[in-house]
Amino acid sequence: MRLRALLALSVLLCSTAAVAGLKEGYAALSKKDYVTAANEYRPLAERGDPEAQYRIGRMYEFGNGYPQDKAQGIAWIRKAAAQGHVDAEQELGVVYATGDGVKQDDVQAVTWFRKAAEHGDATAQYNLGLLYAKGQGVARDYAQAADWWRKSATKGNADAQFKLAVVYHNGQGAPQDEVFALANATIAARNGDKENIDYRNEIAKGLTPEQRRSATALANAWKVGQPMPGSAATSGSAPSATAAAATAPVKTRCSATGSMGGERFTASNCVASLYGDSRSVAIWFNEDAITPQEAESFQTSSYVSGDKGGKQRTMAIIMFCPGGGKETASAAAVKSIDLNTNHARSPMAGVQRVVQAPRDFKVEKMTGEVKPGGALSGKIAGNLDKTTFTFDFELNLPAKDAAAGMSCSK
Repeated sequence: MRLRALLALSVLLCSTAAVAGLKEGYAALSKKDYVTAANEYRPLAERGDPEAQYRIGRMYEFGNGYPQDKAQGIAWIRKAAAQGHVDAEQELGVVYATGDGVKQDDVQAVTWFRKAAEHGDATAQYNLGLLYAKGQGVARDYAQAADWWRKSATKGNADAQFKLAVVYHNGQGAPQDEVFALANATIAARNGDKENIDYRNEIAKGLTPEQRRSATALANAWKVGQPMPGSAATSGSAPSATAAAATAPVKTRCSATGSMGGERFTASNCVASLYGDSRSVAIWFNEDAITPQEAESFQTSSYVSGDKGGKQRTMAIIMFCPGGGKETASAAAVKSIDLNTNHARSPMAGVQRVVQAPRDFKVEKMTGEVKPGGALSGKIAGNLDKTTFTFDFELNLPAKDAAAGMSCSK
């Protein structure tokens, strides 16, 4: 027992040291103090930390903190990529695509871009789409290119949004549809890039006022994290402005408040996942802003870690059956909730357990439809030991299913 306790303490101390080193490394990099950054990252990289390995690799690659050495940089980046570090995977794709430091190899570029793309990296998704469109390292496939650009565009990548506009304007990779082309070009032009704005204006010139209104309605209804205009289309017919407005999402509103072990918490950012097989829903409430990449990952997995980059999050996840397994949500249908909480200032105060109604919580409101794209509104309040919580939300469920969720009986 004594030996086990000492081993546990040793692991904890090493983990704490690693987190501290990464934090100090980030701080030094932000000040362009590359010598300090190298001193902080190097011991962690040599012990196998993938983030530190990636950072050391980039410093060698560009001669920051070390004399420039492409081979050394790529070697460290490869170590990080072998552990699934998404930025390292994306960087290896760039290295092989450009031949910068290695023999140019489109097949290897496709391999590494695909790994990063499948891990949700928007830039890698865009780059993989380019290689499919050009037929470099892979058989030319415009439909595959368009699919990867859609994934990237959904996360807010303006280059991918521009490419989707080209896809619908030219009819390569999807049926030609000028309304979808203009809608995607309009979204891409939000970044202020002159090329994007000029392309949007060029497409608009050839359309009728009704078509322009339809495209504008689609663009105005879109927000980061949602499918791009045309993603769910089954034909080339253009939707009317009225139809586009009717399918516009509800304004997302969410808050989680209460206490964990006496520590107060407030979280006003959220994202939901839908497990369609059982009609169960998971909602992640987070104190800090949720990135598009994190949102897509949660929508796919219904899971998020209690820490990010070694830093603890203040967050809560609730997983429940809004309709008791049926499509229509109701307060009476919610019998239990899988509750998972974490507090940045007191991680040990978090709980992970299934709580029961009405003993542990009360559903004050639950309305909506438990289906892809359905609107869901609810308010849940409870008290569990030293944890109190109130979850209040109004949101749209994602259009795609998660791979996991709660089992709900009809």
